[in-house]
Amino acid sequence: MTTTPEVYEDRWAVLQNRPRTSDPEDGNFFGLLAALDAGWHIEPPAYARPRWGLQHAGTHMYHFILKCGQSVTMISVADTPRLREFLDEQRITINRV
Repeated sequence: MTTTPEVYEDRWAVLQNRPRTSDPEDGNFFGLLAALDAGWHIEPPAYARPRWGLQHAGTHMYHFILKCGQSVTMISVADTPRLREFLDEQRITINRV
């Protein structure tokens, strides 16, 4: 599949213009969904890693490698019940530390 520069720019724009929410963690999750809707796909596995900082002790950040044609990028999404439901529904393999 060959992607024209216009299509590539539209798909890249989705990653740069994440939905606005009052909670930035929701914004990253919605950004992941928007990227998938725009034609990006998750390259399994997703990577669950401990979050940095004392305020996040005991929680994880999920890192998703996304591909679209020849393009590759990564989106990180904080662990939330909504994300865990998505992971279960999509049966995405998780690499945990």
